[in-house]
Amino acid sequence: MNIIETNLKFNSMDTRKSTKKTILHHSGVSVLQTVETIHNYHKNTQGYAGIGYHFYVRKDGTIYRGRPEEKVGAHAYGANSDSIGICAEGDFNTEIMSDVQKNAIKELVAYLKAKYGINTVVGHRDTIATSCPGKNFPLDEIVKA
Repeated sequence: MNIIETNLKFNSMDTRKSTKKTILHHSGVSVLQTVETIHNYHKNTQGYAGIGYHFYVRKDGTIYRGRPEEKVGAHAYGANSDSIGICAEGDFNTEIMSDVQKNAIKELVAYLKAKYGINTVVGHRDTIATSCPGKNFPLDEIVKA
């Protein structure tokens, strides 16, 4: 698995004290967006320290590092302090995920499970009232992989 390192500049962030779960998201738009685009939106429009997700998986299966892995995320209100956030590019309320993107997410989730001893992998909608990561997101398939 190849994680593309980014040179994103962040404002101050807290360090995560424990890692108990992975939370899966979608970007919620069907247009292609780079990790830099999301970082700039989160930082300059939302007022976050930078991109809220720890990883961003493009439709072509490339995995980018977003927020530093050891830092508290800004991706799931009320559940950020002990989780790692993964965002899949796309709107999975209207789109179907490609096998290449799905396989990349499965590989990343397996890596994080092994690294942190994580047993809990959920969709954003399992933490707060939202449709994220979308009705077509293959959540069960990814969780069971």
